[in-house]
Amino acid sequence: MKRPSRRTVCSMQEKRMTQQDSRSLKIAIADDESLSLLRLGRCLEKSGCTVVGKFADGATLVDWLQGHDQPDALFIDVKMPGASGLDILAEYSTRLPIVLVTSGAEFAVPAFDFEATDFLLKPFSQERIEKALERVRKQLGVAQAASLAQPAPRIPVLAGTGTLLLEVAKISHFKLERAAVWACTASGEFQTRWRSLNQVLEALPGVRLIRLNRTVVARPEGVRGLRVLRYGKRMILLADGREYIATRMGTRELNRILGLQ
Repeated sequence: MKRPSRRTVCSMQEKRMTQQDSRSLKIAIADDESLSLLRLGRCLEKSGCTVVGKFADGATLVDWLQGHDQPDALFIDVKMPGASGLDILAEYSTRLPIVLVTSGAEFAVPAFDFEATDFLLKPFSQERIEKALERVRKQLGVAQAASLAQPAPRIPVLAGTGTLLLEVAKISHFKLERAAVWACTASGEFQTRWRSLNQVLEALPGVRLIRLNRTVVARPEGVRGLRVLRYGKRMILLADGREYIATRMGTRELNRILGLQ
């Protein structure tokens, strides 16, 4: 069988890259300043993007994201009523590319701490929009390659008389309660087949998990807030809206992973 030449292989790679670059990106945007929102939308459409949603505050955008298909990326203002751009970035940065837009350069450091795809300082040019879109496409390409290389881990959970497969990425924490381990998400709790937290840790060696205390193991991405208690402990707010006390050992591990003092 004749092997393709080096030139043919390069041509095929260039064709795939061209197809990816030419695809119209679906972008959702949010800004509480109407003129800025209008200009941002026009610049993105001029670059060949499809603006699938325009929002004047962060809370409305979050509600929309929960009820619609996920766009390719978000372009959002930092300071908005309801939910700020940094709030949305902290929640969704692992799910899709997010570009923050603001008139204040002081937000650049926290933006990149949360791994923003890019940071646009107003007033921005069309050329700067193009550069941000290049970074969005690059991030989407890396994510797509990773998803093809390794499927997202899922675990079996009980559902009536049957079984469902629940994505680990949707789970904020596991808790031991009523002699069973429960997988907790923002939408509810699901009983697993495990009977101890050690079984969870052994079954998910590739997932970052922190043992907060004897009854709770959490993913760092599921931590929504924390406050300091006495004797080196912390009260941790997780995605289900409940607070859990972390032991001193759990607090040290949490501080290490989240980069806290």
